[in-house]
Amino acid sequence: MFLYILIIFVLYGWIEFEILMLVSDQIGGLASFLGVFVTAIIGVSLLKSQSRQVMQGLQAGAQPHGGKIVTSLASGISLLLGALLMLLPGYFTDAVGIICFIPGIRTVIGSIILLRLSKVNIAAMGTSFGNRAGFGFTSASFDEAQPKSPHPDDDEQTIEGDFTEKTLSKKS
Repeated sequence: MFLYILIIFVLYGWIEFEILMLVSDQIGGLASFLGVFVTAIIGVSLLKSQSRQVMQGLQAGAQPHGGKIVTSLASGISLLLGALLMLLPGYFTDAVGIICFIPGIRTVIGSIILLRLSKVNIAAMGTSFGNRAGFGFTSASFDEAQPKSPHPDDDEQTIEGDFTEKTLSKKS
């Protein structure tokens, strides 16, 4: 797994460097450097403008007769991914971030992310907490390890304590 992450990181750096060199050859070094900051500002402004539309869609989908809440959620996830990619320095991530903002494509990208997250979540639900944490016990053995009541007749929860009864006297 570490090797895959290392390979992806090296490929990402190489692609970003090559694209930055191509752009700087065309428009100059200072302009390409400033372009990275301008695209970050554009990404933030796109996120602000598009997120209002997505939030309205989420509110409409949450109504009793609305029905497109998953579509709005997928669009929102894609917008968030696009904004994060636009904030990363480099023209390749900016291009992928802009693709995440295109209305038809962003729903598809968000749906793919939601589907992937649901598969991961369903797979995680199949195992017990103890096994996922690496402790080697299941939830059933954890329940059995709970302390039992010292009195065998106490199946119900009993609260013990002292009390005093006070009476109110009427003053005439």
